[in-house]
Amino acid sequence: EVRQFVKDWAPGGSLSRLSFVAHSLGGLIVRAALPHLKDLWEHLYLFMTLSSPHLGYMYNSNKLVDAGMWVLKTWRRSLCLQQLSMTDAKEPRDCFIYKLSKEQGLSEFKFVALVSSWQDNYAPFDSARIEVSSKAAQDAKFGPVFTQMAKNLLGKVNPRRLIRFDVNYKIPEKNLDTFIGRAAHIQFLENQVLMRMLLHCYAPLFK
Repeated sequence: EVRQFVKDWAPGGSLSRLSFVAHSLGGLIVRAALPHLKDLWEHLYLFMTLSSPHLGYMYNSNKLVDAGMWVLKTWRRSLCLQQLSMTDAKEPRDCFIYKLSKEQGLSEFKFVALVSSWQDNYAPFDSARIEVSSKAAQDAKFGPVFTQMAKNLLGKVNPRRLIRFDVNYKIPEKNLDTFIGRAAHIQFLENQVLMRMLLHCYAPLFK
């Protein structure tokens, strides 16, 4: 799909910059695709993710969401959720999320922008920011794996080229979607004010 897009919009080797803006699992999909696009790495410019669980779904404070994920993993046999919660293998370092963190490509981008919100429980705040949480630091079992994944991802990324955005939404409605964090997760796609702010205040990233 990426190659077809480049072929349609930058024919004849006219490609100058190639950027990716992805929401939720889209951020992981882009990262998984990068090793297959090595011939385009010299054109990589911006990698921006909107609430993507880069470090999986290991540390979350919403028990209702945790319960829902357990049901889906147990009864629906959801491989995606097993991978996100790092239960798709007995050894954490054999899990998909950990192996993906070791893949190259992220450091090839000129800019890496990670957009997150503490109101979003679908993608844990620290996971979306690729930061080591206090819970991870205190977890003797999975904490070292969580920390190593963060190092794998950002170890070669220039800190001056790394941008983290913390979004605080004003959501007046008080309903189930708000409580479980789904409302904030969807706001990353529907909130036009956020999109205009990013385009206006950080215009060089999109030129």
